[in-house]
Amino acid sequence: MSDTKGYGEQLFQRLRQRGMSRSQVYKVIALQRLCEDVATMGETGALPEAALLEISRIESPARQKQLAEIAVERELPLPWVRGMAQLIRGAERASSAREANHYWDFFFEVEDALEQEGPTKEMLDRVKGFKPSPPSEGLEGIGDRRLIDFRRFDVKPGRGLDVGTSNIVASVRQNDGASLYNIQRNAFLDVRSDTFTRKMLMKLGVDHIIHGEKGFVIGDPAFELANIFEKNTRRPMKDGMISPTEPEALMIERLVISQTIGKPQEVGEVCAFSVPADPIDTERNVVYHTGSIEAILRGLGYTPKALLEGHAVVFAELGSEEYTGIGISCGAGMFNICIAYKSLPALTFSTSRGGDWIDNNVAHALGLPSSQVCAVKESGVDLNRPRDRIEEAICIYYRNLIHYSLETMRQKFESAHHMPAFSRPVSLVCAGGTSMVKGFIDIFRSEFSSTNFPIEVKEIRLARDPLRTVALGCLEYSLEEMRARAPSGPAAPPARSGKTERVEIVSGPPPAETVPAAPDLKVPDAVKETVPASADRSTPEAPPADEAKDEKTALPPPAAAELPPVPSPLPEEQPPAPPPSRETTSESKAPQEETAMFEDARFALLPQERRPPIPNPLVVETDETDLPELQPLDPPPPPPPKKKKEGPGGRPDLPLFS
Repeated sequence: MSDTKGYGEQLFQRLRQRGMSRSQVYKVIALQRLCEDVATMGETGALPEAALLEISRIESPARQKQLAEIAVERELPLPWVRGMAQLIRGAERASSAREANHYWDFFFEVEDALEQEGPTKEMLDRVKGFKPSPPSEGLEGIGDRRLIDFRRFDVKPGRGLDVGTSNIVASVRQNDGASLYNIQRNAFLDVRSDTFTRKMLMKLGVDHIIHGEKGFVIGDPAFELANIFEKNTRRPMKDGMISPTEPEALMIERLVISQTIGKPQEVGEVCAFSVPADPIDTERNVVYHTGSIEAILRGLGYTPKALLEGHAVVFAELGSEEYTGIGISCGAGMFNICIAYKSLPALTFSTSRGGDWIDNNVAHALGLPSSQVCAVKESGVDLNRPRDRIEEAICIYYRNLIHYSLETMRQKFESAHHMPAFSRPVSLVCAGGTSMVKGFIDIFRSEFSSTNFPIEVKEIRLARDPLRTVALGCLEYSLEEMRARAPSGPAAPPARSGKTERVEIVSGPPPAETVPAAPDLKVPDAVKETVPASADRSTPEAPPADEAKDEKTALPPPAAAELPPVPSPLPEEQPPAPPPSRETTSESKAPQEETAMFEDARFALLPQERRPPIPNPLVVETDETDLPELQPLDPPPPPPPKKKKEGPGGRPDLPLFS
């Protein structure tokens, strides 16, 4: 988005530098949005500039071409082009597919009137005053299926994906706390790939894909075309998993998922996706299905994390109850059940019946396409008040499905081992597209009351947003994963190995407790005065710099003869050690520096290989194996040659040792 804006600003500045007025610049930028076919009509003079400007406000190139062809064929004046363009833009900006369909129904009605009567004033007034009718009572959320690019918004890293049999739902979280969703049908329809079919689909504004010699319409357009031609859509998934009977299943699933979730903002971004639990009434497992979805998400640049559907319902709906309760995802292919205690799944399983089972049985009983039954079900069926034979059949099979699911749950709970003992009644939450039909929760409560359920339930309720609940639970899980991966605090120290590692921190002198006291050293009085006699001494005086230097440089070089061992300090003369601390206060800093200087002098006479190491808690050491001992930091320079005093026997005099 930023690149497009930057290009527009650059184009605007270049055109202004050529001496064009502001209105002329805006016209040039608007005309650049026209598709190639419509721009050609403008170059040949088939459409005036004012009509081209109105058509350029339409986003879809296919619909730009559609309106341009109508305007040229019917010789529409500018008010008509403006009115028709407003209808198309209203359909593009509609908040739901149902609202967009109202715009398109009226658009095609106007097109038929133009063909029969021509552009009349009465019809133009209807076009100018058109407003879509309020939405009818149906499945809330089913129509909100406009695809958006998540990267255009300021969102947090981490995405949730509900891979359902009937719908694919993707979700992200904005930085202001709001959630965004993309919803598409998990369906496709095969079409011919010839030139005529491609042009017809382009005129209708239907996105399609050409793969070799085959053409495919995927998502919601496939479902709409199937209803128009009374055909059944094909599904890349069956009974909650990748369909074993569709050879193009993985290709279609990859296309639908990529359209819905888009590209990640950063490589390796976590995407939690839903998977069903192993069904208890069929011999199937989810290993292949899980691996296939993981491969698709990795190909898009995500780090996939699988999450059970029932567990996702618990994450999305039972946060206020410490993630304890029963979550049921009522999908098109399966019912997924999860009993969780403190967010941990205690028991998870699924049944192989769902919304598709209802559609197929009603279609078989009444001789109708299953897609038509699904459309009737989503148009606003009330299970408590059916209006015709199709709705009556839907109600019958809904009650049978709920009764079967509850009986299966009861048997599984009674036979399960290691079930948690809940101290109080828990909540049962239903989610998923199959639970969105009006009256579903009433029938569920009615059938539950007649079932001897082994777990005490305090309430049975519908999720706040049933169609998006699983995607929301996956999103919460992925956000937690991203927070866990984020670096917090200083970096951890390197792992220890079998070799010696000496990491010296030179920010200050070592703590006082690590410097051995040396009260028994025979040192001159001027130097001995600088050593603290006790820990209570608060204002020690440092010796003059020249005295310390002379004392240190007066030491003779190491002798070849073996020296006697250094005696340890007496207990009564040893000053009490201060408490361990990494920070050196101003009161103890000077004595520690002087003591460290004496330690250098104390061991300077010994050969390098015989000098004992000075313990220091700021030095990280491991077991020494094959590395030689490192030299101390900043060793003192060798003393200048001076006149040496010879002791008895020709040995150097050692003034610091007895």
